[in-house]
Amino acid sequence: MDAEPDPPAATFPTGSVPPELVGEWDGDGTAVRFDKIRFGADGSVALLFNNGGTFEGTAVAEDTSLTLYVPGGPIHYRRWSIQAFEAGYGYTFENLMLDGVSYVRQTSGT
Repeated sequence: MDAEPDPPAATFPTGSVPPELVGEWDGDGTAVRFDKIRFGADGSVALLFNNGGTFEGTAVAEDTSLTLYVPGGPIHYRRWSIQAFEAGYGYTFENLMLDGVSYVRQTSGT
């Protein structure tokens, strides 16, 4: 009896994201598809879920659109933007909006 071959590995396009996206962004855990998004400088992306699951692939940003190529994807966003804001007491944050869904990261403060 011949063994079945392994399924082919997913192939994704080469990733490309601007430097301002690089890093980890936290979702609110309820209104978002995933709890965290991590962008690498090489265009890699990891989607992290509360249950410990992770999807890894590549991200391609073009002007104001963003596509995440992950297993079960791709996931297309028509518009992404980043806005910095101060929370007081020396704390500053950045807010990443993906088609109206918010992810945040702290940029300064202790």
